[in-house]
Amino acid sequence: MTPEEIQQIFFVECEESLAAAEAGLAACQSGTQDGDTINGVFRAVHSIKGGAGAFGFIELQAYTHTFETLLSDVREGTVDLTDDLIGLLLRALDTLSDHVMTAREGGSAPDDAALIVEMQAAQAGAASAAAPEAEEAPAAAPVAKVDDTPLAAQDSGDDGLDFDLDSLLDDLTSDFDQPKAAEPQGWDVHVRPHAGAMRNGSEPLLMLRELVELGGHCTHCDVGSVPSLDQFDPSQGYLGWTFSMPAEAEVDAVREIFDFIGSDCTIAIGEEGMPAAEIEQAQAPTPPAPPAPAAPTEAVEPAKPTATPAAAPATPPSEAAAPAPATPAPAAAPNSGSAASAAGQSIRIELLKLDRLIDLVGELVIAQAMLVQRLDGAGITATEELALLENLTRDIQESAMSIRAQPISSVFSRVPRILRDLASTTGKHVKLDVIGESTELDKTVIERLGEPLTHLIRNAVDHGIESAEDRIAAGKNPEGTLTLSAEHRSGRILISIADDGAGINRERVLAKAIEKGIVAPEAQLSAEEIDHLIFAPGFSTAQTISSVSGRGVGMDVVRQNVKDLGGRIMIESKPGEGTTFVLTLPLTLAISDGMIVNVGDQTLVVPLAHVLESLRPAEGDVKALGSSRHMLNVRGRYIPVLSLREALGANSGATSPEEGVLIVVDTESAGQAALLVDDIQDQRQFVIKSLATNYRTVEGVAGATILGDGRVALIVDVDGLVACALPTQERQAA
Repeated sequence: MTPEEIQQIFFVECEESLAAAEAGLAACQSGTQDGDTINGVFRAVHSIKGGAGAFGFIELQAYTHTFETLLSDVREGTVDLTDDLIGLLLRALDTLSDHVMTAREGGSAPDDAALIVEMQAAQAGAASAAAPEAEEAPAAAPVAKVDDTPLAAQDSGDDGLDFDLDSLLDDLTSDFDQPKAAEPQGWDVHVRPHAGAMRNGSEPLLMLRELVELGGHCTHCDVGSVPSLDQFDPSQGYLGWTFSMPAEAEVDAVREIFDFIGSDCTIAIGEEGMPAAEIEQAQAPTPPAPPAPAAPTEAVEPAKPTATPAAAPATPPSEAAAPAPATPAPAAAPNSGSAASAAGQSIRIELLKLDRLIDLVGELVIAQAMLVQRLDGAGITATEELALLENLTRDIQESAMSIRAQPISSVFSRVPRILRDLASTTGKHVKLDVIGESTELDKTVIERLGEPLTHLIRNAVDHGIESAEDRIAAGKNPEGTLTLSAEHRSGRILISIADDGAGINRERVLAKAIEKGIVAPEAQLSAEEIDHLIFAPGFSTAQTISSVSGRGVGMDVVRQNVKDLGGRIMIESKPGEGTTFVLTLPLTLAISDGMIVNVGDQTLVVPLAHVLESLRPAEGDVKALGSSRHMLNVRGRYIPVLSLREALGANSGATSPEEGVLIVVDTESAGQAALLVDDIQDQRQFVIKSLATNYRTVEGVAGATILGDGRVALIVDVDGLVACALPTQERQAA
């Protein structure tokens, strides 16, 4: 593995650590301030610090060290975790995220000087508050006295040397006779990198320096494994070190230094005075065969420092060494095994390899369709075998997609930071409720979902949720509520962004649209059409232009991005109660389900996500509208009929609804419509190929696919086709 690949793994782990730290701080903000939560935040920040040092990101390491130190004080209870401190930690985490991004993409590091001063002040304030008595009456060193007067004040003669020597000796003797307070006992750390540790990008020297920062000093360096010069391999580890640690140093802090190296280094921890044989055994390199029980491969924690090491009485070395490996070893073994088992349940895979797998699955789908076509053409009946092949193909496709699937929590986790930024800009405090954050969808969809989600959240806070004063006047909680939810439904994913604000002011929206010339003054629009005007390019109802909104370049971007993902966006708004944006997205951008239809001499694919039903109209179900338009009566509701033959310019095909089949579809901006086709050929999975990449963009066409007989079939852009083909007045009449 190259250094670049190892560094990329580090940045992936940084993203995971940042997400874990933000989740922990969010839990603290909501009232969960237990030790496990705080330790989780500390470990996440510490992991980033260790990796930053290993890869030489000096600014990142220095900033993280200050952040980690403050978290360490919080964890040890010397700094109280107040609401103000949580706010400071959240801002510090935001800056840490910026540092990681800078290290990953290059550029100048963020300005963190003021934040570092704040964190140091939080530590200093806690320290000064913890020892007020020490400031009032500092402990002084013993001063020899004569007649209760300091020696410096004795002056019975000209030279000031005439004093009672017997009294001085008595005082000094009494001082030495007093029993000394028990000094805290130190402990040892034995470190030995495994053979080949440096090949994986490990740099033990950086970890040893961190031991020194914790107060340790090297007492022994084992050079017994160093070979002769002709056999020396610079990429191998030959040395072992013994560090003497002060009693106040914590075992967990030492272990966390070596988290980044993982299994590439053996760590053994023992008390000062540990027998030489046991030290050598702990330092011995791990042999290829399974190690003997006496040679620990995991950190062994004997009766070393307790939670209060300073209060422990001094213990002779012989007594301290006796219980060393007694009880912890059996307890460590199961933990080690479970940790190894858990680590073996996951593996990092390059995204390019997954993309290649998805492409091969797509080719398998095409090959399966070709086989079905060939057998049908030859008159060979193999119904059971073909059904089995189709089921296996679908299972393989779903399994491949599940490998690329990620929980949407990776997108939702960015929202708290957005809300914090908006709170400082708009003065509106918003509570976040998240539902279904474990819902999974394709990684590509997740990566492209961040921008539209950010725009929708900014719009909800700036335009939807009222100010605290207005909310109180309306009988609402002064703090607004934003609800994010995600769920699977009918092979697609539904993401909703709901606020409890004032809803869309349709009169104001319509007036603004008329003012900007987006709609004609005499236009009669439904409530749904007025709501969708906010997606028009350049449209904005903001009174003033700010850093949040006002230029009208946000919501149109949302609509276009969602459309590029093959999805739709709908609006549900109730005046005084709030607005909900619902995004309907495909689970993947590679393979989907659709209806194969014939239109004249063309074979087309209608995505199944848009299809509600298909039918042959009965007599009287279709009514003429003017000379060339028809309306279909669907259970008492009339919807427009659109001929795909006319819309796409096919040479032949059904000209009236009675001659063909009508497919009722649902669209984002035009509501429901009925597509007229000659007949429905099949319903199956299809592999989406980009038409814009391989040819050019065609209006009304979302892409292309390869059929079982090798022909290329166009995929209908149902939403765009219906919106462009039907005039607004006709949709209003419907």
